[in-house]
Amino acid sequence: MKIYSIFITIIAVLAVAAAGYFYWQYQGIARQRDFCLKEKAQTENKLSQARALLGEISKTSAVLKASSESFMIPGDLKAQTVGSKEAVDVEQKIGEIMDKTDRMMAEKNWSDFKSSLRLNSLFGLLRNLAGNLERILERGRENSHGLEVVK
Repeated sequence: MKIYSIFITIIAVLAVAAAGYFYWQYQGIARQRDFCLKEKAQTENKLSQARALLGEISKTSAVLKASSESFMIPGDLKAQTVGSKEAVDVEQKIGEIMDKTDRMMAEKNWSDFKSSLRLNSLFGLLRNLAGNLERILERGRENSHGLEVVK
């Protein structure tokens, strides 16, 4: 009988130790799960904010494109001059355009405007930039469909 009680005591101690160990492991996993759920909620919030901003930019881009395409200026109407500091700033900003084709088109339009000072060239640049914005936003919409939050 004494052997049985020692054997049962050892099993009980091992069972309590195993239960404590597994409870401790579960608490760590539960903390990680809570942290992940909090991160997921923050990411979903940031994603919805980004989508709202893209929607606003899309509407502004549509207005820019529609307004720049709404009229034509007579070909002989020219600007007086282009400021040298401003021209350098525009050229630097055009150089930062990521898409090579869009950048080259913008550089050409800007160069045409600087050499002719005709406002039609400037509005051509604005139309191309508005088209560039629409293409970027469309790519963003296409790419964001793959980023839907998995529940």
